[in-house]
Amino acid sequence: MSEKQDRFIILRKIKYGEADLIIHALGSNGAKFSFMARSALKSKKRFGGGILEPIHYVTLTYRESSEPGKMKTLNEAILIDDFKEIRSDYTKLELALFVVNCVSHVSQEGDANSDFLFNLTGHSLRAVSTTLNPDLLKLHFCLKFLHQQGVISMEPWMVPFLKTNIADNTQLAKVENIHDVLETYLDSMESFILQYIKTADAGFS
Repeated sequence: MSEKQDRFIILRKIKYGEADLIIHALGSNGAKFSFMARSALKSKKRFGGGILEPIHYVTLTYRESSEPGKMKTLNEAILIDDFKEIRSDYTKLELALFVVNCVSHVSQEGDANSDFLFNLTGHSLRAVSTTLNPDLLKLHFCLKFLHQQGVISMEPWMVPFLKTNIADNTQLAKVENIHDVLETYLDSMESFILQYIKTADAGFS
């Protein structure tokens, strides 16, 4: 079977056996893909430099399995962006992993109509790289994510967040009483999102 190639955001990696990795990644259409990366921990040519790390934006070349239900075989990975600014700051890294964890639990294999989820994830990671206010960005992401999932209705205090692109998150710092909004709603929205992904993913613990 011929090779395929697409852009992905790495969501999760799992060690399998001595040198293999199982990779979960979000495709450009918003679908979740699962790959078997054979000898990934030994192959510096195909997967060197820690390229298969969560939050990395990559181009993956892979083959479909001839057996239904089997994972795709990952042949090569090329790094597009490793968001190095995130990995040098613990608070930013924690927020970035929160983003990909949420997305990992709601994305579905075979879903070819959720490019909005891919775009939200990518724009959120870029915003994390430059943010000076991680809490404001986290609340912004929570609201965008929950609204896209159709599980919240817009309330007056949410309007500035939902009408502002996440790439323009810094503009929210100018909103009147924004610090009061953060103190009032951040914890409850974070709890809401964790409860939601528990219901969306039966395997969540």
